[in-house]
Amino acid sequence: MDDSGGLGVWDPVAVPNKVRRALHLLPVFTVLAGLMLLGSAHSALSSECKPPHPRPKVFLKNTGACDFNLDALEYRGTPAEQAMCLMRGLDHSRNLGPRLESLPATFASRIGRGAALPSRETLSEFLSKQDLEMDFAAHLWQPVSRAEDNNPLAPGARYFVIHDTSGPNYGRRAFPDNIDTSSKINDLTNYVCADGWGKGHVVINRTGDMLLDHDFAVPWRETKFERAVDFVGTLKGLFLHVELIQPRRSAPGMRRRNDGQPPDPSFTAAQYDRLALVYTVASVRAGYWLIPAFHAAIDAGIRDGHDDPMGFDVESFASSLETLMEKLRGPEQAQASHR
Repeated sequence: MDDSGGLGVWDPVAVPNKVRRALHLLPVFTVLAGLMLLGSAHSALSSECKPPHPRPKVFLKNTGACDFNLDALEYRGTPAEQAMCLMRGLDHSRNLGPRLESLPATFASRIGRGAALPSRETLSEFLSKQDLEMDFAAHLWQPVSRAEDNNPLAPGARYFVIHDTSGPNYGRRAFPDNIDTSSKINDLTNYVCADGWGKGHVVINRTGDMLLDHDFAVPWRETKFERAVDFVGTLKGLFLHVELIQPRRSAPGMRRRNDGQPPDPSFTAAQYDRLALVYTVASVRAGYWLIPAFHAAIDAGIRDGHDDPMGFDVESFASSLETLMEKLRGPEQAQASHR
């Protein structure tokens, strides 16, 4: 089944925010000329990302490490229990780590519920101040994707899947000192696809800049589990996908080149902050706090499954979310909530 969002031509929305801000400062005739030039540059920088051949079919031995129920279109347990199962990565032996024993309070009190969601108006105002109107604020009143490739009778997206790019790979070389600020590593144009076949819904680089590859209303699949022939496409639209740029290098003690060594820290504070914002945007559009999940946990047990996001710190993510909630409540509401 074709996962493409149908974006076969250049879309100005995909241009990074800094470029769009520059366009707004130019006279109209200059903007038109600039758009033509940007279109040419975009064609040069972008690539055709759709696989040249059909991807191998995925057959499942079971319903996954967290026991997916096809009839209910969800994993086993309460939303919080699902998150404790799904927010875990692989250990050093490449086996799935143990379930979380608990969740940070900011997640435990929210996941799967509509309580404590900020209003669309408040979030829209905040996004406007961040210069994110075109990518995120403009779509706040639209729903997220639905399962069964946007079947209007199917449930809306339930899972917020966190990935990392696992690259660029430095092999045996040390990471550069400027890994978090390097324009080469953090260049989001590397993830723009001329054929609309982006890596997921959103890509976040290590400085916190973002690329919207697909709106959250677009059904998209980025895990082997979703593509399994057992589901016949039923899961398409049930998961939303966010990629975090994370370079890798070969882990020591292994003969072959690999990508088992992430930087330290694995992700930046700016990435956690942006991830919390994107998570909030997606949850507001869904009408409930989505269930966070790791790519590694979803694909655990599947041949050639992924290990990302490697080194992800759930506490840092929770802290960024709590800080964002304080900002969205405003000084007066925040003080009242602490009385």
